[in-house]
Amino acid sequence: MEKRKQALSKILFINLAILGILFVAFVVIGELVLRHFIPSWGHWGLVELTSTPITYEMKPNLEIVREGVEIRTNSDGFRDTDFSGEPKPGQFLIAVLGDSFVFGQGVPQSETFPAVLQKLLNRSQTTETFRVWNLGVSGYNTEQESYLLKSFVLPRKPNWVVVGYNINDLEPIGIDPNAVEKEQYDESPLIDRFKNYFLNDLLITQFVKQRAGNIIRFFYPTWYGSTYIQDTLNQYLSPEGPWGSVSMLLKQMKRDCDKEGVGFTVAVLPAMLDFKNYPFEKAHNVILDFFRDNDIDYIDILPFFKGHNFMNFWVSALDPHPNELAQEIFAKATAAHLDLKIH
Repeated sequence: MEKRKQALSKILFINLAILGILFVAFVVIGELVLRHFIPSWGHWGLVELTSTPITYEMKPNLEIVREGVEIRTNSDGFRDTDFSGEPKPGQFLIAVLGDSFVFGQGVPQSETFPAVLQKLLNRSQTTETFRVWNLGVSGYNTEQESYLLKSFVLPRKPNWVVVGYNINDLEPIGIDPNAVEKEQYDESPLIDRFKNYFLNDLLITQFVKQRAGNIIRFFYPTWYGSTYIQDTLNQYLSPEGPWGSVSMLLKQMKRDCDKEGVGFTVAVLPAMLDFKNYPFEKAHNVILDFFRDNDIDYIDILPFFKGHNFMNFWVSALDPHPNELAQEIFAKATAAHLDLKIH
């Protein structure tokens, strides 16, 4: 009997060892394959800390490649050509504020929402009548955009301001980790670094989590495997949530533009998630109701995505930021709206 137990234990140990080796092989091979086809994200070296209320900003006159695309910033630190000497006589200047959706994370510079918007507005013009500034900065929220509007945009007297509002733009200002030297993070405890690497840096982990979530949502559409969705909804639906103060900021931004005779429009940009069962629908409606009740001009861009497969609009299989196709939809919806408002 004792020998039988030892034999079974040995077999069990061997099987577990084989499973362990297969698991490690799966992780290593899967990671290598994903890293070959999917550019890694992260914007190390793109931004720097500042003493102003916006906390961090993009470095000026920078040329780097991140997530497989070239990023060029102008002398003011924005992903655009230089602003010096603008606007030109007779030119209609539109300043677009926003976060990574407007910045165009993972998207070529010429295919970003503001760049395509400029092309569309000038399509029927004999000269470049419209100039659209891309003032998007990854990670910015409404508070930072409000400061940028007062300190940078309005003093330059644009004709119109468009704010690309994303569902997470009410989150508090934080220090973009990409603005801190990477070496500082290497000083954290080894177990924390390993945990962070396994959960956040390994592409195979993200790939498995997303695919498992898709399978679960096939049977249970509202499941997202974390509290993020519900936490975000609570921020809009709860009377104590931050939406109250953020909505007042948007209202103040409109007043600031009205005071200067500048047009003001908010483009409500949807998250690139399940457009058949959009998880932020309730929060989305709260935002639109506020704009209607306060006479704030807005564009609801969500309907342009309804019925489509949301993953067709991702930058990559692991990055849900809007790709070139989504950026074009943002631009077309905004161009059609502004064409009616301006003319």
